[in-house]
Parts: sequence; structure tokens; C-alpha cells
Amino acid sequence: MPISLPSLPALVALRALQAEAAAAAVHALDDAQRVLGSYDVVLEVTADLPEESRVAVLRALARRLAAADHRTRACQARVDEAVRFGRTLRGKPSPVDLVEVPADLFEMLSPYLDDAMTPVLRAIAGRAGRGCSAEVVESYFPQPAAVA
Repeated sequence: MPISLPSLPALVALRALQAEAAAAAVHALDDAQRVLGSYDVVLEVTADLPEESRVAVLRALARRLAAADHRTRACQARVDEAVRFGRTLRGKPSPVDLVEVPADLFEMLSPYLDDAMTPVLRAIAGRAGRGCSAEVVESYFPQPAAVA
């Protein structure tokens, strides 16, 4: 079931999700590069081991490489989904316009919503001037709600 969110909080959380997913993908790729870089060394070191031991070590390397590949692909899928959703936000004329967020994407965005919006709300309040707090600015944004 989709969730309705104001477009600005969705966009800010989306950017945070993209940044974290990209960083995780880089880490996974670095891990894969380390495994691949050690492959030749492992072949040399295990050359004198019994065949069974050598095969076990090579299988362990293959599992690590497959795990790094899986993590990288999962991160890429998150980034791709975030980019696709980000395109839907381009035409929103107001930061408080509601956008429908698929439930699985909302689940990924939810940890970022409050933390991502706090500095934005403070900046808007600061521009609005005296007597306008971040809480007042936040009150203009509708709360997330399930779409029936």
C-alpha cells in the first residue's frame, strides 16, 4: 500500500538514501576488488596444498566475490529505484504537495525523513524571520499517510 508524503521531505530523504546506497556500493566494489586482487596470491600460496584444501580456499574466495557482487547489485537497485522515484518529484509546484511513495521505497526512506528534514525546516524558519520556528514550518507539511 503506497504512502503519501509531502514532496520536499520525500526529496530530502531520497537524496540521503541515494548517498548512503552509493557509498555502500563503493564499499562492496572495493571488497570485490580486494578479493580479485588477492586471487593470484592465493593461487600461488595454495599451489602446494592438497587438492581438497586448495579447492576449499578457492570456493571461499568465490563465495566472498559472489557476496560482494550481491551487495553491489542490491545497492545499485536501491539507487535506481530512488532515481526513478526522484523523476516523479520534478513537476511538483509546491514542497507540501503530496506524492505517493511505494511501500517498499517508503520503508527505505523512513529512517532518513526526520534527520533529513530537520536542517531544511530550520533553514526555512530562519529565512521566514523572527517568530517562525522549525516547528511552525513543519506544521505546514502534511503528515505521511497510507493511501487507500
